[in-house]
Amino acid sequence: MKKIILSLALVTGLTTLSKAQEAAQTAPVSKKESKKEQTPEERSKSAANWAEKKLGLNAEQKSQWEVAALKRSMVNQRLHDRLKGTTTPDERKIIHEEIKGNVDAFDGTVNAFLTPEQKTKFEAIKKQKHEAHQAKIKSGKATADSVDDNIEG
Repeated sequence: MKKIILSLALVTGLTTLSKAQEAAQTAPVSKKESKKEQTPEERSKSAANWAEKKLGLNAEQKSQWEVAALKRSMVNQRLHDRLKGTTTPDERKIIHEEIKGNVDAFDGTVNAFLTPEQKTKFEAIKKQKHEAHQAKIKSGKATADSVDDNIEG
């Protein structure tokens, strides 16, 4: 009797384990992972679509946003690739400063063609994203030197 009960428990446990592995293998790709796999052109298009939806850009503004986002994305991709390699803390700091400079240049380009109302919305979104990132740092879910070069998402 004990052998039968143990056998049933073993079969049930193995069945449950195999179902859990199948579910883990078919888990959807997270939004951040899919962004990392995108080309700079795809990222700039999605950024322009995001800005059009969130800020109410017209067609001309959307195309200007896409060009600025593409430039930022292409330059920053090289820097992110360098970060993935072996770097010292000093090198990482320099690379992060370069990325911040590129993001600031993007903001300047974008602010040149946004209306005052759109600028206000954009600044509010940036502030909200910054505060959310700071909260993640305090909770230990992100590091202080992690950089998210995309405002959307």
